[in-house]
Amino acid sequence: MAQILKRAINAEKDSKQQRNKTKKTAGSSQRPQNQAVKIEYIPWTSTLTIHPGESARHQYQTAPHKRFPSDVLRSVMNNIVEARLTSVEYTSNCSVIARELSDSIKEAAKNLSYERYKLISYVAIGQLRDSDVICSSRGVWCQTADTFTEYIFKNDQLFALCILFAVYQE
Repeated sequence: MAQILKRAINAEKDSKQQRNKTKKTAGSSQRPQNQAVKIEYIPWTSTLTIHPGESARHQYQTAPHKRFPSDVLRSVMNNIVEARLTSVEYTSNCSVIARELSDSIKEAAKNLSYERYKLISYVAIGQLRDSDVICSSRGVWCQTADTFTEYIFKNDQLFALCILFAVYQE
């Protein structure tokens, strides 16, 4: 019992010393402006440990270095959809085809190697009849960084609406 009490007292002393060191180093401006800091929180001692000099995992960047290429992706979407749907008739199996197309388009967009873009792929397949279809979407949008690409396919039996949203993650 005495050893446990001794360890608790030593841990508390270490905690106080660490807090004092943190307070002293927090006020000094010896760290360069561009140098990242790693902050570690240890819950049982209620202290913060600051490790200067370690690079941050993600750097904050408000705008992309290069914008997502909608025209290139449109031609890729065209090739993927034309190859898959040219001779397809509308059946109940089209929901599986729509999911496959959505995954294929998303993978093709990922292979373009644009970092920090979240890709959302949407494919709707419907039967051609004398009716209208209206699709809409809503979201928070940054006009300078975010973009979308759409492609509409039609054959004698069906139509396919393919949209890929490329949303930049800061």
